Amino acid sequence: MRKVVIIAGPTCCGKTNYSIEYIKNCDAKIINGDSLQVYRDLKILTAFPVEYELHDIEHQLFGFLESSEKITAYDWAILAAHEIDDAFKENKIPVIVGGTGFFINTLINGVSMMPVISPEIRHNSKILAKNNYDTLCQYVYGHDRRLKEVIPKSKHRQMIRAYEIMISTGKSILYFHDGPKTEFIRDVFFDFNIIIPNRQLLYNRINDRVDWMLENGAIEEVRDLLSRINSANIDSYPVFGAIGAREIAAYLGEILPRNEMIDLIKLKTRHYAKRQITWFKHQVHESEFLKIRLLES
Repeated sequence: MRKVVIIAGPTCCGKTNYSIEYIKNCDAKIINGDSLQVYRDLKILTAFPVEYELHDIEHQLFGFLESSEKITAYDWAILAAHEIDDAFKENKIPVIVGGTGFFINTLINGVSMMPVISPEIRHNSKILAKNNYDTLCQYVYGHDRRLKEVIPKSKHRQMIRAYEIMISTGKSILYFHDGPKTEFIRDVFFDFNIIIPNRQLLYNRINDRVDWMLENGAIEEVRDLLSRINSANIDSYPVFGAIGAREIAAYLGEILPRNEMIDLIKLKTRHYAKRQITWFKHQVHESEFLKIRLLES
């Protein structure tokens, strides 16, 4: 059976170095599995592969979107499946590298087809979420108590999505999750390698990376991007989902002192890595088409 290699794990775990070592002895193509490395901007903040890596090894799905363009897990899975098929045609091993678990899970397990939401409902939902988010949450939980365990209040986008679906269809988002799923690729075996470093080692790496980024152009690239976009509405630019982008923007706007900006970026990155580790550890199981291995260091 055809094999797709996946190298995943929390931020700063060493995915890039591991993937380069992995493919030294085989003809392979690296496919990006990170939801922010798809953007052309903020390459330092998103830990974009450095130039020599891009030249020496074939990379796909890196830096192909503008900052204002949106991409869903569904969109990415379609593109990734296309790159995987191309790799097989070229007798190469497709190697997906990234830490966006939802993207990877969508590719492996497929995705449920969701109803189309009207622009009016999207607009009204956005206003309600902005002015009275607690009311929106109460409505969602009141119609399906199971969602308290599935979508915590901190998951704003997922909560708003669940609300929009309830308003549009009268049904819970879980109703659609349980329905038939779209498959993106068939007849493959997924070799899923998850890198989980020692927690303190990981946190030290995070602190060092943040310091390096700020000393090597991260502030300048945010300043440059802000000069080219509507900086008063950064929420409409998905690339600002990169940890550090908003904090640097606040620092540049003299809202956040430099030392607080640095501490906040490090703290948010550590919290994000912790959530990633929890998610990836919950994925450990085996089937006839999927083998997941934890690589601890």
